[in-house]
Amino acid sequence: MIDTTGKKPQPETGLAFRETKRGRNLAVLAAVLGFSGLFYLITIVRMF
Repeated sequence: MIDTTGKKPQPETGLAFRETKRGRNLAVLAAVLGFSGLFYLITIVRMF
């Protein structure tokens, strides 16, 4: 059966929801740390 309501399918359990949320949070953390490290390196390189 096809869902025609246009809503996203919800995770079946709270555990599945927490796992997807945790994965997304870790990806955002990695991106923030990567960008901050990049700006740090750019700042160090520009001093020389």
